[in-house]
Amino acid sequence: MGCRDVVAGSTRRRARVLAAASIKPLDPKYDRPPDLKIAVVGAGPCGLATALALRHHGFGDVTVFDRFPEIRPALGAAFNLNGGAAVLDKLGLLPEFRAMNNPMRLVRSRRVDASGGPLDRLEIMTVDVPKIIADDPVARDALVSATDGEPLCGTVMRADLLRALADALPPESLMLGREVTGCVTRPASNGPGDTAGAGRSVAALTFRDYPDGKETTEFFDLVVGADGIRGVVRESTFGKSPPKYGGIRIIFGCTAEGDPEAVNARPESEHGEAHQWFGDGCYALVYTAGGEGFKQHNVAVCIADETETDENAEWRVNGGGSRRRSGGTSKGKSDPAAARAACMEALERYAMPRDVVAVAERCERFFDVGVHYHDPMATWSDPRGCVTLAGDSAHAMPPFLGQGANQSLQDAWTLGEKLGKVRLAGRGAAVDAIAGVDYYGTVAEALAEYEETRKGPTSAIMLSSRVIGFVETGR
Repeated sequence: MGCRDVVAGSTRRRARVLAAASIKPLDPKYDRPPDLKIAVVGAGPCGLATALALRHHGFGDVTVFDRFPEIRPALGAAFNLNGGAAVLDKLGLLPEFRAMNNPMRLVRSRRVDASGGPLDRLEIMTVDVPKIIADDPVARDALVSATDGEPLCGTVMRADLLRALADALPPESLMLGREVTGCVTRPASNGPGDTAGAGRSVAALTFRDYPDGKETTEFFDLVVGADGIRGVVRESTFGKSPPKYGGIRIIFGCTAEGDPEAVNARPESEHGEAHQWFGDGCYALVYTAGGEGFKQHNVAVCIADETETDENAEWRVNGGGSRRRSGGTSKGKSDPAAARAACMEALERYAMPRDVVAVAERCERFFDVGVHYHDPMATWSDPRGCVTLAGDSAHAMPPFLGQGANQSLQDAWTLGEKLGKVRLAGRGAAVDAIAGVDYYGTVAEALAEYEETRKGPTSAIMLSSRVIGFVETGR
């Protein structure tokens, strides 16, 4: 660098300092996030965490809407939380996470050869999870709690996570039994005499309320769509985008909560271990979730299957119904008892070991998931800054990497963090950047930064999951 460059750089720095010094401080009434009326659609982990993150960052008028009349118990499988656990720590829910999680100590990967050849039971790799976190500076920084100094990596039941998140919200923030049937944006002004809404836009949600089925409309400054793969907010705002069926069927099973005999389906010494078994055309995973005294075991079996299965099937105790698409065209019926039978048949056909079969035999409920591939969306937010998406609504990903819940919780925190830096004082982000202040002048600016932060990681995981699906099943 020459002298001329140094002088020029010094001049630019002085200009920035002088510009910053000339900017008056914010009026105290603007030195906080704006009083936005926010609706979060969907009371799953993403929606509930989003409401908590928004409240954490200064927004008081946040309501979660869901079509179901209660936070549904005994629903869903278990998943490992790592980055998502770090978000729970930031939200002040570390004690709840520690109480409901089963710390992940080890991941063992082995080969299965149904013909009994020399590769049968071959040890592929063993991962010491706490050591991996401790030895990697990036992982250590992200996945060791600043609160208690312990690793943030453990397996929780979805139902337990839902209860913890819901309990942390004020009861008046949950509006259950209100189904959202439509979402549109419109100018806030109601006519020539309305000056308060000039230049602003709002989102209008249409609800169908139960039990009478009456439809009503409410207006919000911001709507967050966290209502899943086929969410109303996403389809109303961005249209439908049919996914491509991947030719892979995953059958999940879970033991009953509080079943003492089911707990013994795995040796206690293995409760902190996830066991992966790779066969020719089949993959099986056995893992355990839950805190002290209430463990639940889970099994996942991945097989190639040309029959298109719903990607959004619901968990039910054996005997309920879930949708299947026969031949990828017409819809049929298949109950979880059929899923149980298919799971047991696959385990036998591919000669999976007895410890996998033992867990499957004790599972109380099963469900099928058809793996569908979604392309990354071009945008998650509308240009007016009234609607945005989070979680599966924005980036539905195959479950092979176990990152759906983790990425959803990180969406929630990032969205709350970016919106918490909105200051509607008429200056804008560019001027604040000169002043060294990390603020956004509009909600739309904050939403754009939220997308910029989260799109890269989630798109990479969506694509990587496709590769893992091929490794596990050959499809």
